[in-house]
Amino acid sequence: MNAHIKHRPNTFFWNEADREFIVTTALKHWPDEVKEVLHRADLALELTFIFTHRWDMERCTDPVTFVNTVDWNYRHNEDLEWLVMLNRARYMGELGQAYWLTGDESYAAGYIRLMKDWIQSNALTEEELESSATRAFNVKDTWRKLDSGIRITHWLKGYYCIRSSEAWGEEEEQLFRSSVQLHGVYLSRAYTVHDAQSNWGYLETNGLLQLALLFSDLEQSQAWLKTAIARLTDMAKIQVFPDGMHNEQCTMYHHEVLHCLFESLALCQRNHMDLPAEVADTLNRMYSATLAFIQPNGTQPMLGDSDGTDVRDVLARGAVLFQRGDLKSQAYPTLDYDGLWYFGATGWRNYDELPAIAPAVASIYLEDSGYAFMRSDWSSDAKYLLFDAGHMDVIRAHGHDDVLHISLSAYGQEFLIDPGRYTYMENEMRHYFKTSWQHNTLHVDRKAMSNYVDSWNWKDEANPIGAFWRSHVSYDYAEASHDGYWKLESPVQVKRQIVFVKPSYWIVIDTCLSKDAHHYELPLHFAEGLTLTENQDRHELIATSEKASICDPSLRIFSLRPVGMAFEPSWVSRHYNEKSPAVKAVLSQSGRGITQFITLLYPERPNEHTKLYFKETSCLDSYGKEVTSDKATVIEIQHGVVTDTLLLSHQGPKGYQFAGVHRSGTVLLARQDVGKKSESWTLKI
Repeated sequence: MNAHIKHRPNTFFWNEADREFIVTTALKHWPDEVKEVLHRADLALELTFIFTHRWDMERCTDPVTFVNTVDWNYRHNEDLEWLVMLNRARYMGELGQAYWLTGDESYAAGYIRLMKDWIQSNALTEEELESSATRAFNVKDTWRKLDSGIRITHWLKGYYCIRSSEAWGEEEEQLFRSSVQLHGVYLSRAYTVHDAQSNWGYLETNGLLQLALLFSDLEQSQAWLKTAIARLTDMAKIQVFPDGMHNEQCTMYHHEVLHCLFESLALCQRNHMDLPAEVADTLNRMYSATLAFIQPNGTQPMLGDSDGTDVRDVLARGAVLFQRGDLKSQAYPTLDYDGLWYFGATGWRNYDELPAIAPAVASIYLEDSGYAFMRSDWSSDAKYLLFDAGHMDVIRAHGHDDVLHISLSAYGQEFLIDPGRYTYMENEMRHYFKTSWQHNTLHVDRKAMSNYVDSWNWKDEANPIGAFWRSHVSYDYAEASHDGYWKLESPVQVKRQIVFVKPSYWIVIDTCLSKDAHHYELPLHFAEGLTLTENQDRHELIATSEKASICDPSLRIFSLRPVGMAFEPSWVSRHYNEKSPAVKAVLSQSGRGITQFITLLYPERPNEHTKLYFKETSCLDSYGKEVTSDKATVIEIQHGVVTDTLLLSHQGPKGYQFAGVHRSGTVLLARQDVGKKSESWTLKI
């Protein structure tokens, strides 16, 4: 270590002694990630910036180049998010990593150049800070709270690599320390009551905790550290539900908050500092929520303002931190690239030795956030359905109008999806991706469930009602309603019921109850790259790959009753600033009283051609009298040699005779399998 760097007792995630192992292991096991880091670092040396890291919140693949000096207030395509990504400075950490990975001094010089440029161009005075109180202490575009918290963590990552360079002298050390001090002053002061409710609070506080812990010789560091720990603990109670989901109901920001808690807790543990038990407990529950909603392909579902990001790296780091084999079972076989930097040789060895154990149950309901996950197993080919029976996010910012939405994947293919977010700019596309029309949920009279005001505000939001969940080895059952169409002059009660008949298929029942006639539409949004084929005689829709081959699975969709069907173009946004054309099907019908869409979703493997029959049948009451269709709906599904019969009572729990059984309840299921004993279940009393 250079002599001008004062000894500080607390240590970062990595130090010079870790360098050889990290570099050797990264080059051997994560060559693609190394290539990406070096590419972005090389661009930064040329004052060219792209934001393509998987966890860049607002990605942009367009290279933007500055000449001689960076314009830190530049907005690419007039988007503020590009400006804040520039000022969050992930490239500073990557320049440090590039220096260690290659030993090339140009990366150290590039880090120093950008550090000096940013500090010189972005002064912050006490007067500016205090006068910004009316703007929630967002002083200016380059000094916003959450960006400053993120920025200092990336600067620190680069610093703990670059400081071993001969280019790092007394001048650089003092300049860096002065900026750390300024960030500490700002982050300790710029915190509001609302921040305690928002992901911003964690993004700010993670930065404050790290700089206070690592620069303990700064005069105010102990006060800052105490403040940061108190905030982390208080926010855990406010922001994270008992089921582990972050209160913004958005997988992207769930993971941003999780990451902040992870870094704070892991750094404190490395320095033998105990945090309140609530912090570790909250983080552990957040990992459990991630495990619940991870899709079979390893990505997060695009709930709310989210991208389709691979979250296996998140689970890998959680597996090391909490020694959880269930997290490892859905993570990478080896510790992820960033996990290698965080945990070094000891963490790498611990992960390697940790047995991967599949979670005890496959289907999970997050009761507080309202998400139900029905899956056949934990393999990458699993059948998986997500049902959103939860409320819009607490602060009404990153949430979409998506109550009762479903997403579905099977055999390695996403079929029904949430199309994503695409942009935060106030324009037509922002409205497009947030509103209910771009979600797989029922609509009445061409009206949205909630009223969109602007990019960050809603009015008359639809609220979920009557969520119910039951899981069994042979089935999953979930239902929920919402009040979004109570506000109509002629109100409509909407209810969605979903039955997963394990391990084969789902039945989705959308029931509309109204006094007057209404027009109902049910959009189904398909992943990009799928093509739809309609078989009108069988009321069947088949979704397959556009490049259909014997290796591609399909989703067969049957409507029990005749409905209108139209195909429309749509968009899917896997990442911010990126969108791809896709297609959606819109089922429609009109009616008064009880109107239902009853839909069978049957995924098939390649070359699997199941003989399917989907029809309505009848039942008797406990006295042997035939029950009319307005009192109960009875559905028979024949698939191969198995016949399943589902009964839905419209008059509450009653006794019914159907499919050779006599049972009582509201939702009943019976199975007849050739050569086996008949079975039946009460899904809901």
